[in-house]
Amino acid sequence: MTDSLKDILSDLQDIVEDNNKLDNEIESLNCKINHRIDVCEHTQDILDNATKEFNSLTSIINKKDIPFFVFSVLLQCAMKYYIKTLREMSDKELAKKTPFHRDEKSDRLGNAYYASKEEIISNPVPFDAIQKEHDNNWYKLNKAERPGFTGFNHRVIALGHDPLLGLIFGTANIMTATITRYDFASWHINTMAHLRKARNGEEYFAQLDTICERAKTIDIFRSIGTRLKEEGEEGWITLGYALFKEIVHLMSDLPSKQSLPIPIISTFSPKLARELSLYGLNTGTVVQGGIATMVINWTIGFLHGITRSKDENENLFKVRTCKIIMYSNILATVSDIGYSIFTAYMGDKNTMRKFDLGGYLVTLYQISHSSNVISAIEQEFYTKKIIEQLNK
Repeated sequence: MTDSLKDILSDLQDIVEDNNKLDNEIESLNCKINHRIDVCEHTQDILDNATKEFNSLTSIINKKDIPFFVFSVLLQCAMKYYIKTLREMSDKELAKKTPFHRDEKSDRLGNAYYASKEEIISNPVPFDAIQKEHDNNWYKLNKAERPGFTGFNHRVIALGHDPLLGLIFGTANIMTATITRYDFASWHINTMAHLRKARNGEEYFAQLDTICERAKTIDIFRSIGTRLKEEGEEGWITLGYALFKEIVHLMSDLPSKQSLPIPIISTFSPKLARELSLYGLNTGTVVQGGIATMVINWTIGFLHGITRSKDENENLFKVRTCKIIMYSNILATVSDIGYSIFTAYMGDKNTMRKFDLGGYLVTLYQISHSSNVISAIEQEFYTKKIIEQLNK
């Protein structure tokens, strides 16, 4: 056989081998295509099976999750009950339960724009002065010139009770023994004797914080600046005492029946702030329950998270945590709504003030947040299952 013939036969053999190889690749490709077509045709079945598997793996109906769920519900309900109890207490009862709060009596030295550290500690906050206008002959003034502070409205017209502005103006008032109104008008506060009648009919004089002559609001802050400059470290320490007293006072007023107004609103409409508070929309109903609910949610999430074993999928375990928190929030909030509707039907006029509005808002957020987290993890789980079927 000639060399040329051998070369031809070798080339033909290579062509045959390449053709067989190509046939095998085409057959393999056809198998893959047919498999993918089959997967696409049965996508719904795959998703249904994935859904069953996902629900099974993320169910909280098991020995580990049920105790956490029950504990979370009990904790949320107990918190809401405690808040309602606080809002039924008088201001004096709440003051006794507030940490760092002590019995206070008015005993001011009468220094203009100045309160010593000892005065700050022993005297009540000056923006709680609510003596009737005729006690100081305010009735002789035009109505627009009267201070207008009463026990009925001082929470919404005294800036010291604003949850945000109070940290500035309330602290300044405590440092200078003054009171500042919502329109930034200010008055000096001094200790004065007021005739009172005891239950047995006997008359006596009580030393009480009393609204006196007008003060200039700008001078309040000027005097504090001068004091800090002249007294140095001692002045800053006194400012710290005043700020601390302001915070303690706000915290003691927060859970009360009247609570504190929504921040800033009082500066342009004290009437609106008061009406909102009467309908249960105030700082207490929003912040108190909201913070408590978030703290409980975080606590449950942390405690549940540390129980995860190494062989448990982190994302699937996160879904179970979200379900425990979300369902417990929903159950506690629904029970609170039901209780509020019942008490309102029975004639309780303070139902809205005691309703945990903050907890309700946190629950709405938790539903949205948990649903998004669960949906994202579920979508990832479905995608993984389909890819596994395609790669078989």
